[in-house]
Amino acid sequence: MGETTSARRRRVGAQLRQWRTAEGLTLQQVADRLEVSLATASRWETGNTKVSLDTYSRLADLYHVDNESRVYFERLARDADDVGWWTRYSDTISHGFRDFVELESQAVKEFCYETLAVPGIVQTPEYRRAVVIGQGRPEFTPRKADLSADMNTARQAILSRMERPFEVHAMITEVALLNVFEGQPHIMRDQIRRLRELSERPNVTIQILPLHRSIHPGSMGGFTILTYEGGEATVYNELLATNLMTNAADEVALHQAAAKTLATEVALSPEESARRLDELLA
Repeated sequence: MGETTSARRRRVGAQLRQWRTAEGLTLQQVADRLEVSLATASRWETGNTKVSLDTYSRLADLYHVDNESRVYFERLARDADDVGWWTRYSDTISHGFRDFVELESQAVKEFCYETLAVPGIVQTPEYRRAVVIGQGRPEFTPRKADLSADMNTARQAILSRMERPFEVHAMITEVALLNVFEGQPHIMRDQIRRLRELSERPNVTIQILPLHRSIHPGSMGGFTILTYEGGEATVYNELLATNLMTNAADEVALHQAAAKTLATEVALSPEESARRLDELLA
């Protein structure tokens, strides 16, 4: 299985597994009913084998899948091997982040929260370059920083997607907006101006967590929640040396509850956040 298709295949497989367990069927029972080997049925659920549309239809019938979910995942199964724009940057981004961007392209909504930085989906190119270089890792050369900025700009095209409009809810700590980038204040100023412009879009919500509210459900670290048609969701965590992603219902629910608390009880309202951005610009 190619790296560029793994995320979509795994997502289809994970959904097939959820539907099967909801029906109370074992993998062996499914293999017997479709007259395939247990290994083949297992590869469908792990994403190691692409599910043909005929097989998908038979599985959907077996699992009594509702029409809306059926149509959505049929499209995902059909497009699982399509080459996405992100493959142009295969030497620039990690495999884990490549999987995330691939799933992001399938989502309809994103909640993103970072503790010390502006989330990538709303970063300016120059801010992106500065963040990459600022990590101080020898492999993060100026050229790689430029490629990362180009990739992130391409990624942000989703904000203007006409088919299946994409919503973004960005949660940003106030401390992240006070970075001066070692004597380059224009980087932060331009970034804040970009946030203010985005906050006027109907599909973008910007909220700021003020300095005096430091202990809250997000104190342990940032996270991103991707939500798809039908309500299913994926949680993504980017760490120093690896990336973690989960579709487990209990973990997704925990992060969704944290996101709700941050938005309704901790952060400034979108209107108050817009005023705070204006103050920082002034």
